[in-house]
Formats: sequence, structure tokens, C-alpha cells
Amino acid sequence: MGDEATAFFIIQRGWIKLYRISKDGEETIIHIFGPGESFAEAAVFSDRKIYPVNAQAVEDVELVEIPRNYFIKKIEEDSRFALRMLGAIAARQHYLVQQLEQVTNRTAPQRVGAFLLRFCRKEPDAKEGSLTVHLPYDKSIISRRLNIKAETFSRALTKLAPYGVKADGRSVTISNSKVLAEFCEVDFKDIPC
Repeated sequence: MGDEATAFFIIQRGWIKLYRISKDGEETIIHIFGPGESFAEAAVFSDRKIYPVNAQAVEDVELVEIPRNYFIKKIEEDSRFALRMLGAIAARQHYLVQQLEQVTNRTAPQRVGAFLLRFCRKEPDAKEGSLTVHLPYDKSIISRRLNIKAETFSRALTKLAPYGVKADGRSVTISNSKVLAEFCEVDFKDIPC
């Protein structure tokens, strides 16, 4: 935070959290990015060219650094590239607005359920509608990201049992993703698996 924005980054492996520290020392997680995602593009484009938040790896991470000068040159050469980048930034902004809505309008179990649906995947031998989630990073980070306490996260998982959620360590099984999506007010077509 506050450094000159000389590059943006693409995550090859691992997870990066973007955060700020409040005046009273509280950490607020802005977003967590994972493999295939990029971050800091907006800082590279801004007039100030300053990173507005801190970034920290939450586990071993491998990044590709894209220098600002190379990025600007690529945009000048290929307008389709620029449009794809603007599309990606607009999609991220839409996602962040949804996250803000979740934090202000949904219960802790609904927030946890929506988080699980975002990271779910269908196992090859799973029955129809059944999904598995391997929590991508520590529960304490997930809790802070969802604006709940760590113990509330565990209680929320328990409260999701009637909606087909069963946790076993960092592995969570969702027996009926459609039922969970309805409870969490998530559009079923937005579930990535």
C-alpha cells in the first residue's frame, strides 16, 4: 500500500489477499485472489499509479509480474486486448458489489454457503447435484473475508446441515447444490461447476 504501481500480477499458484489496516489496527480483507486471477490492474491504470491496498500471500504462491510499460504498449497495439481487460475489471467490480451486498444483507450461514458454492467442484463419481469443496485457505481468513468471527464460521457450517452441507476438516460436501443455492439466494446458473 502506497508503493508506486509499476506492475500488475497474475497468480499461477496459491492465494493472495488484498487488505487494509484500520486506524485501530484491525485488518479488513478486501478480496482474495487465486490461480488464474490477476490483481493490481486498476492501480496501474490510475492517475496516481499507487497501490491502494496491501497484498500478502496466504500460502505459497507463484506470480507472473506484468510491467506497466509492457501492459500499456500491449493496449496501444491491440484494442481487443484493452476491451478484454476492461471486461475483466468490470466483472470483478460486479463481483465485489455482490460481496458487499452479501455482507450487509445475508446471514452468516448464507454467506458461508455462497462462499462454498463459489469454490465447489463436481467429483467424477458424485451423484447428481452433489459437490465437494476443499477450502482453499485457512478458515480464519475465510471468516475475515466474510466479515464474521472464526467461531461463527464453524456454527454457520453446522447450521447449513439441513441444506445438505457436511464438513470434514477442510473438505466440505454439498449433497444438493440447488437447495443450498436457493437458501443462499445465489442464482443456480452462477455456480461454477
